[in-house]
Amino acid sequence: MSGVQAGNVGAPDAAAIEAAHAIYTPLMLSFYDRLVHGLSNRFAWRCPTERLLDLYRNNLSSRHLEAGVGTGFFIDRANPGGFEQLTLLDINRHCLARSARRLARYQPLLCEANLLAPIAVELEPADSIGLTYVLHCLPGRMSEKLRAIDHLRPVMSKGGVLFGATILGRGIEPNGAARSLLRLYNAKGVFNNLDDDFEAFRDSLKRRFEVMEIETKGCVALFRVR
Repeated sequence: MSGVQAGNVGAPDAAAIEAAHAIYTPLMLSFYDRLVHGLSNRFAWRCPTERLLDLYRNNLSSRHLEAGVGTGFFIDRANPGGFEQLTLLDINRHCLARSARRLARYQPLLCEANLLAPIAVELEPADSIGLTYVLHCLPGRMSEKLRAIDHLRPVMSKGGVLFGATILGRGIEPNGAARSLLRLYNAKGVFNNLDDDFEAFRDSLKRRFEVMEIETKGCVALFRVR
């Protein structure tokens, strides 16, 4: 870990933002990978974790920024050859701490910041940015959620790629497990995605980027933009 820098953590909808990430305590993060990557992805969201790992293997660069780090699972498992620069950005300091320990071999730079507010810390340009399983947690309409991408765009290098995935709440065919989890997580404020649909997401990305690739796998939209 090369250091911790504090970004702008004040933002609109502060209570909803707090509810969305308060669940990620050290205890919860200790079994997060087994719950989400081992069970939910395959049996509820019907997007196997291996499919998400392929997204990382195909798009990681040596100068990477991970926005919304979780436990550092994807960077750790994608087995990159190494990084010239690795930045971990998250609003939750427990996620940052756990990911920093897991990825210590890469000496990551840590940035505590709220993606719905402009990033107050000056960051070096990144050739790749990962944004996985973040947007469905953010409060607001899709147009408001996509402010997160607007705030990340200044960090993208010329020709850089931004990629990731989000769980949709509309226009999908959820199985019983997915319906139950969507109701539960939205009721608790962990997810805010009941109005998130593929068309709105695709159109929002299309207005922002010249090159866009997007597809669905089960309940998940996987995307890559330049």
